[in-house]
Amino acid sequence: MKALVVEKAADRSLQDLNFAEVSVPTPAEHEVLIKVHAAGLNPVDYKIVEGGVSAWRYPHILGLDVAGEIVGVGQGVRTWHVGD
Repeated sequence: MKALVVEKAADRSLQDLNFAEVSVPTPAEHEVLIKVHAAGLNPVDYKIVEGGVSAWRYPHILGLDVAGEIVGVGQGVRTWHVGD
């Protein structure tokens, strides 16, 4: 899948962001996997990139504001279903 990523901790400006091919994740317990139809990068995202986050593992995928379709559910997910 294609994702907007911060490649390494030293990349702390918006000019350092890149689109990259990354593996499709498997949803963990109590998680859902969403096929993203639209995503947004908002002001909080770019401020966090510029400040850095010590807990991130790299490459770090950006974009938490998404709209799409659930294509996988992890164990323990009861409220959401594939297709939602």
